Amino acid sequence: MEPVHETLELPGDDGLSITVYSADPDTPAADALKLLAGWAASQDQDTPAAQAGTER
Repeated sequence: MEPVHETLELPGDDGLSITVYSADPDTPAADALKLLAGWAASQDQDTPAAQAGTER
């Protein structure tokens, strides 16, 4: 099965939304989402604010 997504509008912020993706376990789509999640997590660790634990 292909990944499923749902887009949710953020109340109070016109024009902003968040999209959530999911996939059935043990599928190529699930493996791809895990790869993307790992890449995103490594990007967060590279920012100075994430390393210091504070916002800038």
